[in-house]
Amino acid sequence: MPAERVSWRPTALVALCFTLLAALVQRQDANWDLRNYHLYTPLAWLDGRLGYDIAAAQMQTWHNPIADLPFALLVRAGASGWLVMLWLALPSVIALWFGLRLLDALMPAQRSRLRTWMAGLVAIAGAAVYPGTAATFNDHIVAAFVLAALWWAVDSSRRRGAWATWLPVGLLAGIAAGLKLTAVMYCLGFIAMALCAGPLKQLPARLTALAIGGAIGAALSWGPWGWYLWEHHGNPLFPYFNHWFHSPDALFSERRDLRFLPKTALDALNVPLRLLRKSNDFSEASLADARLLLGFCALAAWWWLRAKRGAEATSASSVATDGCKGREAAALYWPLLAFVLVSYCFWLGVYSIYRYLYPLELLFSVLIVGVISVAFARRWTRTALVVGALLVIAPTKHPGWGRDPFRSPMISVEFPGLPADSLVVTSTETPIGHAVAFLPRGVPALAIRNNFMDPQQCTRLQMRVESRIAGHDGPLWLLRPVEVDTVAAERMTLYGLRVDGTCRRVADSLAEIELCPLARTPFTPICSAPPGR
Repeated sequence: MPAERVSWRPTALVALCFTLLAALVQRQDANWDLRNYHLYTPLAWLDGRLGYDIAAAQMQTWHNPIADLPFALLVRAGASGWLVMLWLALPSVIALWFGLRLLDALMPAQRSRLRTWMAGLVAIAGAAVYPGTAATFNDHIVAAFVLAALWWAVDSSRRRGAWATWLPVGLLAGIAAGLKLTAVMYCLGFIAMALCAGPLKQLPARLTALAIGGAIGAALSWGPWGWYLWEHHGNPLFPYFNHWFHSPDALFSERRDLRFLPKTALDALNVPLRLLRKSNDFSEASLADARLLLGFCALAAWWWLRAKRGAEATSASSVATDGCKGREAAALYWPLLAFVLVSYCFWLGVYSIYRYLYPLELLFSVLIVGVISVAFARRWTRTALVVGALLVIAPTKHPGWGRDPFRSPMISVEFPGLPADSLVVTSTETPIGHAVAFLPRGVPALAIRNNFMDPQQCTRLQMRVESRIAGHDGPLWLLRPVEVDTVAAERMTLYGLRVDGTCRRVADSLAEIELCPLARTPFTPICSAPPGR
């Protein structure tokens, strides 16, 4: 019986058990991004708030909200934290399931229940996978599509034609990139994989199928949002890469996060070694993980074992079908290596943010366990799998992104009564966008200062904020953290605004915030004329 017909149930059970355990132990998500935009943007898009709010969720206001729509609707319906957790855990289950199936497809001869459980344990315990499980970062959604595409490419080897193989791969990769732009790194990896995966005469068909699938996938997952951004801001990637599109609503810059990029060639080369010690070199929250180093070592060891034992290293079995499967998997060693190297190098030069490696970390986790099973195929197999898994897990230090106890409803925000003609102002880099989603409809929220807006950097959006504050005749309110952001608060004075009265607490399950009445005094316009372009 072919390997894929007998392996999906055990791998599904392992993926489900480990993912639910990780999600339950960590409790419900409460990370910075959730409090900033993962809830606000999808609800604001559905409610039409994006038409009258301005940058309420800071620069991240304009991140694609399509993947967050089901989560946001569950929260709006008052779903409990554990129910929302189940939905958020689903992509993690899928990603781990395809990772385990990929392992069985690559190294079928050594397939066993123990190897599946050890591979699942190593994978779920990763510094990217574990804290990303049932979280709203959406890196697990990218991983689900990327690992599914990798499995399809490997499973299709010598069984399906170029179009039947690479059109679905492109479709899955395109959907991932459309939902989260950082997945572009894996799209480039699949291009490298297609270049190496088969006869040269089929290369045009492989690349064409991959490109068409990718275009369709991106159109489905990013098209509606990209069109919205184009219509309203003149930049389908707004506010990123505005040095290309020149939207007057943002500065002419690409807005790349350069904090974690390597500074020297040595920094770039020793990234896997630097990840062995707990640090903030690749993340806002400190972490450590040996999987990147051990994953590259596993790829090298797999090549060495194949060279030493020939086809027997991945296909030795008394079952002829497994032998055929092993030879097919061995043929994809170089395409898989090309995928890994290109994806990793792009990540290294453009992001160097560790959690974006979620798919690669998961892939490396199963490859490490797989190579152990090959290396110890003849003796001490069970001991090697258990000890090897524990040694991989031991150095791991997980970053803390923020979790809360399960609540019902998961998120609740209740504002004091506001007059219908109120206007709410924010001036902080603290994430409070989630609360804005609970403001009464028709009460706009305008950001004066955050990680995107700045009164001293004139853009068309900043001009709109200025003119709307100056022309508003109704009550003005400041929505702010209880712990005042002094620098951001000072920016209000540039608009002639000051707190005038007693602030009232907002009942918010995610943050300590308050609503303060504002008084106005005449002020000199800052961005009254269009910025020089």
